[in-house]
Amino acid sequence: MANQRTAATMTTYESNQPDASISVDKELLPVERRLANMKWTIWYHIYSLWLFTFSDLKTIVVPKTMFGIVTLLSGRSLMKDPRPKTTTIIGCIPFIILWNWLNLLPLDMSNQHDVKSTIEDKANKPWRPIPAGRLTVEETRALMFGSYVVAMLASLYLGGFSECVALIVEGWIYNVLEGANRSLLARNILNAVGYMTFASGAAKVACAQSGTQLRGDSSMWLILLSGVISTTIHFQDLYDQKGDAIRGRRTIPLIAGDRVARLTVTIPIAIWSWVCPAFWGLEFLGFILPIALGAIIIFRLYRYRSVDEDKKSFMIWNAWVMSLYFLPFLGNIM
Repeated sequence: MANQRTAATMTTYESNQPDASISVDKELLPVERRLANMKWTIWYHIYSLWLFTFSDLKTIVVPKTMFGIVTLLSGRSLMKDPRPKTTTIIGCIPFIILWNWLNLLPLDMSNQHDVKSTIEDKANKPWRPIPAGRLTVEETRALMFGSYVVAMLASLYLGGFSECVALIVEGWIYNVLEGANRSLLARNILNAVGYMTFASGAAKVACAQSGTQLRGDSSMWLILLSGVISTTIHFQDLYDQKGDAIRGRRTIPLIAGDRVARLTVTIPIAIWSWVCPAFWGLEFLGFILPIALGAIIIFRLYRYRSVDEDKKSFMIWNAWVMSLYFLPFLGNIM
């Protein structure tokens, strides 16, 4: 009997004790939730930063990364040393991408955080962080200054520091002083200088990470490409007329009309498709791709004139520009 009472007492005592696993779970649950919320918040803001640069990935990050890679492939056409090993070139790619994106981010923030840009983006790109309500103008401004610091520190390590500083100055002229809104010529020149500053920086990062340097006369090729960009970059104004009208920008489609604007794009594309291969003294095969892509662009500009089709044609324009980037490589092997 005594043993039974003792057993019953122990059973009652054990049944009244709290379940340790339940107690631990209840204590850990808020921590897990906080961690989950923290992870979600981090990814939320990373995605917001990505959205700032999304529109320029196809025009800056991808083409300029390709320019850096082609610089290495071109060997003595653009560099002081022969072409590096394939493994070395592959190893440089992440650094080239990183430099391009880190320098692009604060420029895009600077371009998108003022009142006029927000109004324009509500009409053209409502998914961008500020019009979508993901970040405020004040938060964007703070992130912008922090991003400038990160870009400069990264450029000190990766290479292309002078280009980083030049981009900051160019962005200030373009966005703060509104240099792009002063005249058609100023807008195209500023865009061309910005494009080729990115290209020069990407090439220098590629060289720095592979242990070589650009040749002094490679600047002539960059100047020629600046001419290509400055005479054709207003292509993007064809499909952005609504937003440009809201901002009060003086673009060729809004001033001279759509038909004239298309003509001012097609003529330079036709000319540069011949001039750039000739600059490298290429044979007939070296002319085929630039001329073919140029012909497709010219055909589409007059056959398909909607906003969506112009955006597709602009993607082909980017492919055409990248085909020009490959010409030094062809000159090295032909």
